[in-house]
Amino acid sequence: MHFISRTVLATTVALTAFSAVAKPDVTAITQKLSNIGLTPSSITASPIAGVNEVVTERGVIYTSDNGQYFLAGHLYQNTGAEPINLTEQKMAQLNKAKLAGMDKDMIVYPAKNEKYVVTVFTDTSCGYCRKLHNEMQGYNDAGITVRYLAFPRGGERSSNFNQMSAIWGAKDRVKAMHDAKSGTFDEANITPRPDLVMEQYQLGVEMGVNGTPAIVLADGTMIPGYQPPAALLQLLDSKAKS
Repeated sequence: MHFISRTVLATTVALTAFSAVAKPDVTAITQKLSNIGLTPSSITASPIAGVNEVVTERGVIYTSDNGQYFLAGHLYQNTGAEPINLTEQKMAQLNKAKLAGMDKDMIVYPAKNEKYVVTVFTDTSCGYCRKLHNEMQGYNDAGITVRYLAFPRGGERSSNFNQMSAIWGAKDRVKAMHDAKSGTFDEANITPRPDLVMEQYQLGVEMGVNGTPAIVLADGTMIPGYQPPAALLQLLDSKAKS
């Protein structure tokens, strides 16, 4: 199938073939990954013998028992019907847990008759983020509450980092965000909150956000890119029925 490359399959076979011990050597895996700047938070067996699922601050990877070989990619379960993306499922679980407790710092546009809640990593300099915001009434009318987290795409180097820090420092963040995306935001006399913006940006990096808008569903599934209100509602309804 087009989404499972021969390279990924070959690497998975190689991982299994080169596994030298019966269970993962946690110390060896940790050391090998630290050499490339990754820190495991958990190391558990995957469904493939000799291959281990490793959760890091940069997402999920797979390693041999001795850590000498690793694979960065998605692991699928071939059930004979539609393949199940096990990596995506794991990331959704992690994302849901990471978002817990972030509610107090989100900028929320609630739906009057709420059916669904989505969290959107947003950047005020992003054209599609502005397009999404301009259609906020459409999302709300469809029963979708939208919650914003900050993701200036260049981190502290972003040209609009100070603007986003001011938005999160404003007394009325909802209005500040609307004004910023309308091009009328005045940053004067606002004590900025760069700490909150960096915290949310780092969270996005940990969750695998690499562009905006990034829409995270209630179950932690991430939908990269803009989705019109009708399309997002259809997707949410479909997931609710599955």
